[in-house]
Amino acid sequence: MKWIILSLFLTFPHASKAEAIELSKLYEVHTDFDYSDLVIEIQGFKVPTLAAFRGWVLMNGMQKKIQKGHEYFLDKGVKEGIPLHLVLLQGTDWRLSNTTIFNLPDEKVWKNMARTLIFIQEHVMPKTGLLIPVSGDRSQEYNQHAGGAPRSSHLDFCALDLVPTRNISRAELHKILKSVYTSVGKENKMGLGLYSGVRFHIDTCGYRQW
Repeated sequence: MKWIILSLFLTFPHASKAEAIELSKLYEVHTDFDYSDLVIEIQGFKVPTLAAFRGWVLMNGMQKKIQKGHEYFLDKGVKEGIPLHLVLLQGTDWRLSNTTIFNLPDEKVWKNMARTLIFIQEHVMPKTGLLIPVSGDRSQEYNQHAGGAPRSSHLDFCALDLVPTRNISRAELHKILKSVYTSVGKENKMGLGLYSGVRFHIDTCGYRQW
């Protein structure tokens, strides 16, 4: 765990030691764990850890598919700053629906998420600091339950709803995101949605803002 905490410090020096220890649960696997090791809270959202994700993978026999997907993203140039298992997280209100917490999309749309992740790591996180997904790929059932748009980019594995880990005001965050949208949004087909608090949406499947 020490190297994970050190890596977080080096990559995001604004993080406190306590924050780094808590965030490390999104990157490491425990052998002895309790509920707090399966879910951590970030900006008021309950986010499943890597240990929770591994349990889902094993229970559904998806080891080979997940490994293939992980290698695909790395080969495309995606870095592991954002916990990659969370791009499969449908949302944080999964306990209230009859759908699964994670969803693995068809390989033909993996390129969409790779493009979105690279855009975020190159243009957004250098200004916002570390971002954590609270919603990634969605099934039709989950999207309907969550009140998502019928043609949401989440259905095409192109969108992420994110929150920053650092303490940043809503006004400051929106200023940063709008600046990115204005400067490089059009050429990257950036979709930007600003929600309550510090939650926001980014995709690369159509230039628009709401």
